[in-house]
Amino acid sequence: MKEISVNRDPVELRKMLDYLGVAAFVIDVVSADEFRLAANNARHEKLTGMKLDEVAGRSLTELLSPEMEARVKANYRRCVTSKAATDYQEALDLPIGRTFWQTSLVPFIDETGRVTRLLGTAYEISHQVHLELESRYQSTVMSAYLDESTDGILVVDADWRIKTWNRRFLEIWNIPEAIMDARDGEAALQAVAEQLEHPASFVQRIRELCASLGEKEDGVHIRMTDGRVLERYSRGLNGLEGDYWGRIWFYRDVTEMQRMTDKLLNMSQTDPLTGIANRRTLMDALEEEYRRARRYGHDLSVLMLDLDHFKKINDSYGHAAGDAVLKEFASIVMPEIRASDCFARMGGEEFAILLPESSLHSARLLADRLRSIVETLACDSPQGLIGVTVSIGVSVLRNTDTSPEHLVGRADRCLYAAKAEGRNRVRPRGDIEDCENVAPVPVGGSNSLEA
Repeated sequence: MKEISVNRDPVELRKMLDYLGVAAFVIDVVSADEFRLAANNARHEKLTGMKLDEVAGRSLTELLSPEMEARVKANYRRCVTSKAATDYQEALDLPIGRTFWQTSLVPFIDETGRVTRLLGTAYEISHQVHLELESRYQSTVMSAYLDESTDGILVVDADWRIKTWNRRFLEIWNIPEAIMDARDGEAALQAVAEQLEHPASFVQRIRELCASLGEKEDGVHIRMTDGRVLERYSRGLNGLEGDYWGRIWFYRDVTEMQRMTDKLLNMSQTDPLTGIANRRTLMDALEEEYRRARRYGHDLSVLMLDLDHFKKINDSYGHAAGDAVLKEFASIVMPEIRASDCFARMGGEEFAILLPESSLHSARLLADRLRSIVETLACDSPQGLIGVTVSIGVSVLRNTDTSPEHLVGRADRCLYAAKAEGRNRVRPRGDIEDCENVAPVPVGGSNSLEA
């Protein structure tokens, strides 16, 4: 090392530096503002492209750009001033291009205490720096995405520790800040569960997903106690070797969309005038109840109801009055039926009631009660009170029926019989259907008779 501090022959210095086994160079300290490259070794020459015979004895001003010279000199002065070994990272624009280095400087001090030379060793770290820059870039992009995303995003590791989240996640979920700062996934899960209509099933499903890397979720709806509806998406995260890293969760507030969907669904299933079910809804329910009755051997009954002489009401009092009668009729029938029953307007003044697990006897008793209630109905109109009656046909599912239409067809025939016999009646009269000999309903249904 002493020979390095005093030897002035660049070739001999190079030979000594080659023994170090790393990229090395020697700097002559001429003054606080002038530094000259005394020598570099073969490894340094290979990595930097700076050939010894071209650079030996030349000043930094001759070798480097002004900007780069200023940065390099600042580190050299720091070593000279401290008179101690100095470590730092630097970027250099060299003949081979921009490279990054981890550099160490050792000062040589003469008898007067002056630093005369610096021995530098350097390790190229360009690859690591590029990886770090790429990681920072990806992190910056991810942070921007997280912050701007309309979804609430949460990432947890394989041990259910919170790794990252975005602003929207905190807006959606009211989780105490201390829990998020502690990265406590279990505590966060409990805080979330307190805000849900069905917390037990939510927690169970979260645990199932965390235990299964391959499983994913798309668009699962979650209902909150405050009325909001969230949509959840989730994916497992794994490394290149298939090792489980954790899971990412996306939460989206779809409350308004769900409200609109529910409204449209309700419109598609509801009669707009009376607010009860429409024909399509009743027929769908009939299909389902028919299959259930067949599977479990339950009774299933249907009432077909038709307001009597309704055409005369429209002709005498106007269609607005007729609409008022229909709405009033629906409003007095609704309280008389069970939640499991389906009451629907089939069209015009014709209605139907589907009665699951009801015998012919119980269905006929309900029909008699409804007929009596409607008989007392009186609706106001500008022309005076409007009275109305109803004819009702009743049927119950038979073992010989092969489709729901057979059940509805018999109820229609019984309704036709009630109309033919003078209206304001229920048919059949007893617990045995007595409408088999009634003529088939004409084309157009029971309304082919004068209503």
